[in-house]
Amino acid sequence: MDTVGIFSIASRQAEHLSVRQSAIASNIANANVPSFKASETASFAETLANAAATLKATDSRHFGLEGSDPQTQVYSTERAVALEDELVKSSEVRSHMDLNTGIVSAFHRMLLLTVKT
Repeated sequence: MDTVGIFSIASRQAEHLSVRQSAIASNIANANVPSFKASETASFAETLANAAATLKATDSRHFGLEGSDPQTQVYSTERAVALEDELVKSSEVRSHMDLNTGIVSAFHRMLLLTVKT
């Protein structure tokens, strides 16, 4: 995988995590509303799979995401909000975001080192 592809995937994951954190925050904010049903997001793997399904060859040597901008699907569930579950999910999002940021930083440093030499 080339470096630009890694940055693209990291960017998509950051967008996915942002949408997921928003859904979690909404669940927590509305936990005391009796009729509120929890929201969930599709997994990042599902989001990428939806993007892969729309790949088109633009050249015999290249593949691209021609016009494809996969969105993380947010859907409503039939379950009530459990604050403990939402806090665990929020912690997972933070861990994933920290990992994502670390990987991007490492590749950025490597890229800068190759450009300097």
